[in-house]
Amino acid sequence: MPDATPIIVLPCIDNEPGLEVLRYLLRREKVRVPAVVVHPAHNMVCAEEIAALCGEHGVEMIDIQTARAEFDAKIRPLAPDFVVSIYFDYILDARFLQVARRDSVNLHPGYLPYNKGFYYYAWAELDGTPAGVSIHRMVSEVDAGPIISQSRVRVDKADTGVVIYDKHVRESIRLFQATWPSLEDQSYHVFPQRHKGTFKKIAQADAVRELDPEQRYTAREFVDLLRVFTFGERGGCTIELDGKRYSVAVSLNEVGEQAVVIPGTREPLRTKTSR
Repeated sequence: MPDATPIIVLPCIDNEPGLEVLRYLLRREKVRVPAVVVHPAHNMVCAEEIAALCGEHGVEMIDIQTARAEFDAKIRPLAPDFVVSIYFDYILDARFLQVARRDSVNLHPGYLPYNKGFYYYAWAELDGTPAGVSIHRMVSEVDAGPIISQSRVRVDKADTGVVIYDKHVRESIRLFQATWPSLEDQSYHVFPQRHKGTFKKIAQADAVRELDPEQRYTAREFVDLLRVFTFGERGGCTIELDGKRYSVAVSLNEVGEQAVVIPGTREPLRTKTSR
């Protein structure tokens, strides 16, 4: 007779991947989600959608500050089998890792061991490291645990930051849904990360995004730097000229095509030009 005992999952989530993973887990017959840990209201992405989904399914929302301060009252009694971290920007201390009866896993939108830390999608292009997403066991050191599954993300040379970021979002959701059944039935394996990899802090991205008008770049270096930090029409790089600061963005269109930006969309529709 199949085991009818539910698998209790405590998701720690933010952003669209967090929302979609929660939606997926709530559809799983064997899974019960009693609560989710979320970002504080001031920096929570997809807050309304996550709140609506939790309300629909009777799932308690606990912000990370409350979860930390009232761990023994709010988190420990949940007795989760899995703690699952999805696009969650806050470090989960040892109590969260130890409370999981089976495992604690994190979805990192980088191809580990490369591009740990922030702006993973930009550094993969700037450093020439693999772009991809990984699911790994959480350990005390951030993004250092053994890998459960991972997949590559294809980045085209005309892709701007928003396109690269969205590709990682889509692949993160797909990879989790493909991996979860093996976690659920405990058929998964873990593999150590091959080497130390690369790690970047926010300050390092801030430094390269501030363009030096006196610095020399190759054309490729300059275009790559601009495009990986460009989100729509919003430039991620800045430059100071004659005492004024400017935002700088770039758009790449294949020769023979004309970019047409449709109002309300994030990316242009490309149409062939007449000859």
